[in-house]
Parts: sequence; C-alpha cells; structure tokens
Amino acid sequence: MPPKLLFFLIATSFIPNSIGFGISSFGRAYTEPPKLTTTTQAPARPCSKQAECAGITSSSCVRTHYDPVTRCLCGDNLPPVNGQCEAPTKTLYHVCANSDECNDGLICGAPNITSAAPAHMRVFTPQDKICLCDTENGYKEKEHACSDAVILKISLFAIIFVSCLRKLML
Repeated sequence: MPPKLLFFLIATSFIPNSIGFGISSFGRAYTEPPKLTTTTQAPARPCSKQAECAGITSSSCVRTHYDPVTRCLCGDNLPPVNGQCEAPTKTLYHVCANSDECNDGLICGAPNITSAAPAHMRVFTPQDKICLCDTENGYKEKEHACSDAVILKISLFAIIFVSCLRKLML
C-alpha cells in the first residue's frame, strides 16, 4: 500500500463521526440552514358589543392602545387561546363582577356611557360593570392605562426634598 494512502486512511480514522463532511448519502452537500418555525398568534376576533364575546369565557370586548379595533381579549389584553382565557386578573375596561377581579389601581364599576363617550366605551351597556381607574385613590386614566398621580407627586416631592437637604449638608 502506498504510504500516502496509508497516511490518509489513518488520519481519517481519527476524525469523529459527528464532524463529517456535510455530504448526504446522495453525494449532495447540505447547504440550506434549518427553517425556524414562527408561532404568530392569530389576532382576536373583532367585536362591536360586549355580548359578541359571551362565548369566550373571561373575555371582554376592549380596545387597547396599540390596536384601534375593539376585540374579544382576555383580561391581560392577549387573544384567547383555543377559546379560553387564563389571565387571573383583568386590566382597564374588562368586564368584572367585583374589584377583586381587577388589577391594582382599578375598581369594578359601571361605565359612564354618554353620547360623548369614546367609541371603545360604547361597546358596553349601562348594566355592565367594568374595571375602571380607582380615582378615589389617585389613579387617573391616560392612554388606556391608569397612572398613580398621588404616588408620582409624592415621589417628585421626595426627590426634590432630598436634593435640597443634600445641598445644605455639603
């Protein structure tokens, strides 16, 4: 056996099988990367009245700040999965039976529906109870969310006060 062939056979026998040369059993190199599957969740169905969402447990006909369409969404503003909602609490404008179902800073109450009410509020009837900002405790609605104005004011006051104290002591 020629020495070059012997060297080649010995050298290739030490290469682990997992390294390989990228050639399939048909002699064609595999050059395409594996295709990743993306799981995009289908958007929730649109609605114009709360009653249209009655078939989906724990869903409400709501509009979010990122979607101009009112849809049947779960309490966490995500679409239902296989017609089911798993969110333990509810965000702003979701139908509720009592305040325990609503997130912090929200209370369960009747919506104020007038002729001047925004379109996303007209999906409810005056008999519906929804999660609303707890205005009695300083929460105010802004861009489909509740902000805690009282805590923000106290925090700003505290920062200014501490800054002044620090300057006085230096």
